[in-house]
Amino acid sequence: MKVFGILLAAGLSERFESDKLFATFKDKELIRYPLETFLYCDDIHSLVIVCNETNIEKIREILNSYSIDKKFELILGGKTRHESEIFGLNTLKLMNIDSNDLVAIHDCARSFLPEGLLKELIREAKTHGSCSPYVETSLYSKLSQELLTDSLVEIQTPQIFEYKILQNAYIDQDEEQMISHDTTEQVSKKLNIESKVILGSELNLKITYKEDLETIKLKLEEFGNK
Repeated sequence: MKVFGILLAAGLSERFESDKLFATFKDKELIRYPLETFLYCDDIHSLVIVCNETNIEKIREILNSYSIDKKFELILGGKTRHESEIFGLNTLKLMNIDSNDLVAIHDCARSFLPEGLLKELIREAKTHGSCSPYVETSLYSKLSQELLTDSLVEIQTPQIFEYKILQNAYIDQDEEQMISHDTTEQVSKKLNIESKVILGSELNLKITYKEDLETIKLKLEEFGNK
C-alpha cells in the first residue's frame, strides 16, 4: 500500500488580500512548509500539487530548488476546491495509483502541519482505510448570544482515504453534487462512510486572514519555547 499526496494550492487568497502562500515566516515562503513536510516524509510515495495560473511557475521554481528524488506533478486547479480535488485524483490515476492506495489531501493554507501528525494519520489510515485530524472548537450563537463549546469540533487536513473511496465519492459524481465543505463531508454524504478521526494540532491552523498568520506565529513561538 502506497501513500500519495494532493496539496491544494489553487486558492486565490482573496480574504488575505495577497497570495498568502508567498507570505513569509522566518525568511521562507509559507508554501515551502507543507511542501517540505510532504516531500521529506518517507511515508509519502508521490505528490500532486494543484496550483492556479498565477502561482504555478513560482511553485515550480521553489520545487526546483530542492534536491529530491520523489516524483511530483504540478497541475492547474479548477474553479472550486472540488474541481481541484478531482483534477488531482485524475492525475494520480495517470501515476498508476492502485485502488487500495491511500491519498492524503491537504490544504496548503494549513502551512504548519507537524510531520509527526502526518505520520500518525498515515498509520491510522493504513489500519482503518481513512483518517482525519480534528480539534475542539467553539461557535458564537447570535440567537442566544453565547459561545457554544459542547461537542463542537473542526476537521483539519490532511484527510486520508483509500483511492477507491475518493473515486466513488468524487469522480463518479456530477458537479451538482459537489457542495461539501471538505473531503470527509463529501465521502460521508455520498457514500455514508465516516472517517476515522484523531486529535489534530493547534499548529495546523488554516490561514485565511492576515490575523491568522499572526496567531500561528505566536503559537509557533509558544511551542518552540516548550
